[in-house]
Amino acid sequence: MGRKPRLLLLDAGAVFGAMRHEAWDAVVDAYQVVVPSIVVRTEAIFFIDRKGSRIEIDLSEEAARNRISVAEMLAADIDAVRLRFTPDFRQRLDAGELEAIAYMLANTDSGMRFVSADGPAIEAAVMLDDDQRVMALAEVLDLCGMSKPLPRKYSREFTRLHLEEGARRRIQGRGLAGQ
Repeated sequence: MGRKPRLLLLDAGAVFGAMRHEAWDAVVDAYQVVVPSIVVRTEAIFFIDRKGSRIEIDLSEEAARNRISVAEMLAADIDAVRLRFTPDFRQRLDAGELEAIAYMLANTDSGMRFVSADGPAIEAAVMLDDDQRVMALAEVLDLCGMSKPLPRKYSREFTRLHLEEGARRRIQGRGLAGQ
């Protein structure tokens, strides 16, 4: 990708990764960050830091301080995205990821990039949006000057593998309802 996007859409896994690896402030300072409302309200409540301690998260406070924006989609829009997948594939996606994908699909002209550390979420985004507007957390950190070693699920390689699998699934119709 190379060019720094203006807007990032983070699912819970990306939020946890940025916080756990002490890069959250750098990310929200460098980018306009959007987090799905389901992640804010129910999924990103705490994370376990690298020392094993439970750290409480209050993304509502981050939104109140205008550090992040909250993406709120109608339940019908989220369900419409969920129903585009076969039952076996949709059970691999959580509600926050579905809301993120619904938001991404509704906002095609924003230059947004979806950041996830979950393989099925990356695949699902590509299955429905062939623009491949997905980025690895490692790339996000590199572009804001916070390069650091991260677990594999945040790497470019992990993201690339799931981008390729999502593209194969889209072409073959695997995991898509009505195919």
